[in-house]
Amino acid sequence: MKWMQRAAILALVAILFVVAGCSSSKPSKEALVDSLKKMSEMHAYAFSGTIGINDITIPANESDDLGMTAMIASMLKGAKLSFDGQFDRDAKRTDVTMKVEYSSEGVSTTLEVPMIMTDEKMYMKIPNLPFLPLPEDLTSKFIEIDLKKLMEEQGTTDAPVINNDKMIKLSSDMVLAMIEPFESKEYFSEPKAADVQGLPQDAKYDSLVQFQLTNENFPAALDTILNKVAPAVIDLLASDEEYLKLIGVKKEDLDTVKQQLTENSAQWVEQAKKAVKVNDFKLTTGVKDGYMTFQGINADIAVSDESIGETKLNMYVHSTYSAINEKQTFKQEIPTDTTTLEDLANSFGLDMSESVLQ
Repeated sequence: MKWMQRAAILALVAILFVVAGCSSSKPSKEALVDSLKKMSEMHAYAFSGTIGINDITIPANESDDLGMTAMIASMLKGAKLSFDGQFDRDAKRTDVTMKVEYSSEGVSTTLEVPMIMTDEKMYMKIPNLPFLPLPEDLTSKFIEIDLKKLMEEQGTTDAPVINNDKMIKLSSDMVLAMIEPFESKEYFSEPKAADVQGLPQDAKYDSLVQFQLTNENFPAALDTILNKVAPAVIDLLASDEEYLKLIGVKKEDLDTVKQQLTENSAQWVEQAKKAVKVNDFKLTTGVKDGYMTFQGINADIAVSDESIGETKLNMYVHSTYSAINEKQTFKQEIPTDTTTLEDLANSFGLDMSESVLQ
């Protein structure tokens, strides 16, 4: 569900804010508020980062006669997605270039996808895929996507418009609802720079703060999240009509989720305690001049299921921010010689009139 995806993104932003806010000798709430106020002043910045999978195990199901599961796991293991770009609120523009690197049957492949996003349109350049060659007149041009038109074609004419200022306010309010249960030294620490994976060696930080989960503290954290944090966040979202519109959810949906939590949280906690193994989970934030200029996640977890076996994932996400509130000079102009989604669909033998993107 789209509203659940948006809520998950907001929750992740909120958790990052929690970590940054606990990096001061001030009381944590006061430090958190100061950090959030500073972050709300970020109207332009450059960013870069990497998402990588060190190791992954996906159990095959009984219907996997072709070995697709093993092939997918092999491609994902060692795969890396790097990205860099710029954001400028005044220019109403975000540029991102993504580079995907993976290996299959001993052959390494790199795909690069530049994207430009404005308030109303998105431009994306499709790479020439080695396993699915496309005509040069498609791969040499940006595909222009009219976001409003696309939503109308999918029957979502009332889709909410993302309000950056309200998004920041919501993230801030979510943090205030989430922080109370986690004001414990059991979860937070101030690591040395040399111990933080992915931290840029030449960067300087006023403070580094790390939120860590292990097998020892995970059960208590899980109980806190389901029984205290989740209900508080649901109440927060339900209290403001603008918040509901922002994430595209109805109050009745939240009431249903809250009822399910009330009825099943104890069972879910016990199931998760048995099924989830957190070898390590670290969420680290580097703060400079009040801004979060480094964010890093390193996770090594396993989830077992009696019917299919154990899924393991060891991955990382590292990102940095720079040129904060400086005028951004974008590397490329808004393309004028573009192609359309219809042309791309036709290349695959699809008919857009049949709403294939719905």
